Amino acid sequence: METQHDILVQNKRDIQFKITINRKFTLIRGDSATGKSTLFQMVSDAGTSVQAGIHIACDVPVVALHETGYKYELSNENGKIYIIDEDFSPVKTKEFAALALKSDNCFIIITRESLPSIPYSYKEIYKIKTSGKYHSLERIYMDYDTITEMDKMVTEDEDAGLEYYQALYGDKVTTSHGNSNLSKYGAQNTLLIGDGCAIGAYIQDLVLTGSALYLPESFEWKLLNNGMFAKCENVKELVANPGKIIEATQISMERYCTNLLINMTANTPAQYSKSKLNDCFIKPCCCKGTMCDFFTRNKIIE
Repeated sequence: METQHDILVQNKRDIQFKITINRKFTLIRGDSATGKSTLFQMVSDAGTSVQAGIHIACDVPVVALHETGYKYELSNENGKIYIIDEDFSPVKTKEFAALALKSDNCFIIITRESLPSIPYSYKEIYKIKTSGKYHSLERIYMDYDTITEMDKMVTEDEDAGLEYYQALYGDKVTTSHGNSNLSKYGAQNTLLIGDGCAIGAYIQDLVLTGSALYLPESFEWKLLNNGMFAKCENVKELVANPGKIIEATQISMERYCTNLLINMTANTPAQYSKSKLNDCFIKPCCCKGTMCDFFTRNKIIE
């Protein structure tokens, strides 16, 4: 199941929600009376009564997920988009996270809380924007896609990622030993570096530190975007439209990019490992004096 879908939910009174989801997990936040519960109720009513007059347009089924029977539902149903209201208490549990991650489904989660058991992107946290009867989603957080050298730089990575940034910026780069600790290192003249695709649970704390942020999709995503893979069609497709490439069965964008990078460099001088960074990613090519692409020239991994 792809993770990018357009959804239209409309009732007899022409109250309308237009939503585009891009990843396996989409979070909707906001104050009371902003339309969150209305959206959930309309989807729930559509699944229980034809007389409710709710019209849902999407290329896959969109259904409300309730606590009763949700374990069976997630274990046996595939190819659906589930919408979850904020009173769904299992959403905060590791058991729910495990079931959701394993399932071939997408999730729209209405919540006011962070969900550290689920790897979701800070770019997929929204609030509802309303204009009369029409509702859409608006991102809460800006992009943090630009790196700026600062007096102190802290990355969540410990191994290959840390080596990479230290090769570029020296000993000013240290590690926070994971994304959950990253905000503890926030300070003036400090850049915090994390995997944007899975840091959604901690983005509010990171922003509140006042530090500069650099949050690429993942470290492996960053490596895939360099010139070494410029001729690889599957990398071009991933960069241009990740929601069409990443399947809902993938645990995360970070895991997908890691596996892709390992597969693409297998049995080449640039063999990738998370534990230790290959010199091919940080040093001039030993063959041509430039960053080489010899091993990807005609190589496309299915």
